[in-house]
Amino acid sequence: MNRYDGRTSADRRVRRISMALAAAVVPVGSLGVITDSMWLLGVGAWLLIVAFLMELVYRP
Repeated sequence: MNRYDGRTSADRRVRRISMALAAAVVPVGSLGVITDSMWLLGVGAWLLIVAFLMELVYRP
């Protein structure tokens, strides 16, 4: 059985976007810690929040 059975291309696209947002948190957050920049930490936090909300709201 394939793990993509029953999923449409829109489902896979939303999943890919949310995973990309979650992956973007690591470099943005670490750069914010290294440079001691609160706005970069805030951007990283909002990226993570949006990724989780996309997964919660758009659950097939």
